[in-house]
Amino acid sequence: MSELTELVARLEGQVREAEEAHLIADRLSDICEELLDELRQISSTVSELGFELDGYVADCDYSAVQRAAYEIRGATDGDSLLPILRQVLLLQALRDGVALPDPAAIESLPELSAEEVAHPTLTLEELRRDSEMELKEREESARQIWCDEGDEADLEDALHEARTEAIQDRATRAGRHLMELCEYIAEDLCPRLVTSAENGNSKEALEELAAIDAAGKEAEPAYKVYEVALSEQYASSPSSLGAVGEELMLFESWLGTQ
Repeated sequence: MSELTELVARLEGQVREAEEAHLIADRLSDICEELLDELRQISSTVSELGFELDGYVADCDYSAVQRAAYEIRGATDGDSLLPILRQVLLLQALRDGVALPDPAAIESLPELSAEEVAHPTLTLEELRRDSEMELKEREESARQIWCDEGDEADLEDALHEARTEAIQDRATRAGRHLMELCEYIAEDLCPRLVTSAENGNSKEALEELAAIDAAGKEAEPAYKVYEVALSEQYASSPSSLGAVGEELMLFESWLGTQ
């Protein structure tokens, strides 16, 4: 009986150990999933900001666009997100019983080459260059339409309208560039980050996070381009900014009385 008792006790101990191991594995899985949800949230946050920007740009609400640009940067900041990714990679390795990633290899984000940085960019020079090309096409079209004797006044009106629209289009394009940036981060970079993190691929996950960080840094200079373009639109036609233009005109009038 003593041998049987010992055997039973030993088996019961092994069962308890197995149950404890399963509990630990389940807990590790739960923690990993919670951390992965934080990485998944990047896409939702940036996507929502892109949706909001659509309305802000349409309303010429430059302060809201500026705030959104700062929020994009905050949501994609690599220094804040790296500790989360690092925990995911380490906990997954522990849970799955595989070799832990080299601590030094996941300590910082890698430097990306120019070829590896693929997010949308837009400089003020590019914006103006493209705008000038489009304006020339509009002006040429107007001259072909209003080419008869006596059409001079109509031609002048058409050319003025073309120039006004070109300036407005610059501001709109600059604002929509921020929306394109959001779309690229949310729909291209974030899914790749989550997939590589789920698969425990440290190298790819770090590279994707570095790409997200680089794309997020583009938001603030993109806003500066938008700000200049919108200022040019206001100088050309304050009323074209709608309620925002009216507020700015009233503020300028108030300043003139001080």
